[in-house]
Amino acid sequence: MDASIREACKYSLAAEVLQSTGELRFRASGISMLPTLWPGDCLSIRAHSIEEVQQGDVVLYARGGRFFIHRIRRKCPSGEEILLITRGDCMAEEDPPVKKGDLLGKVIAIHRHGSRIMPRRNLSRLELLSAWLLCHWNLLLRAALWVYTDRAFGWLFLPPEKVEQLKG
Repeated sequence: MDASIREACKYSLAAEVLQSTGELRFRASGISMLPTLWPGDCLSIRAHSIEEVQQGDVVLYARGGRFFIHRIRRKCPSGEEILLITRGDCMAEEDPPVKKGDLLGKVIAIHRHGSRIMPRRNLSRLELLSAWLLCHWNLLLRAALWVYTDRAFGWLFLPPEKVEQLKG
């Protein structure tokens, strides 16, 4: 099956599950939300409208056939509609605005190593510093992923292009 068709099927299925049951479990695979979310974290997503979500919430949205799980930086009125401005905690720049139809839901719980973690709207100063360092210092990013995944040769020798791809 073609990758684009597979991604379209995943998007369609996730949207259908959220609409019919109101909740979805989703596995994080990228690194754009470090240190809040780590690759492999299982996320509980609950359907929410754009009016219900607030600044600081971590949301799931789709764009261009891909899923994104990023934090809401602010809500912006644009004529008759509301747009969300989001950014990954470990990203240097904000994402393009998220429209109402792209929003799938809000992360209500993070399941990591048998623990259930409730996402907070605000990061501590230490978490903000960690996110900034991980965003701007690739060696630290690789070391953190190496320690977290316990794979000495998997992440440590990733080429910079692969690290950038995982951030996206």
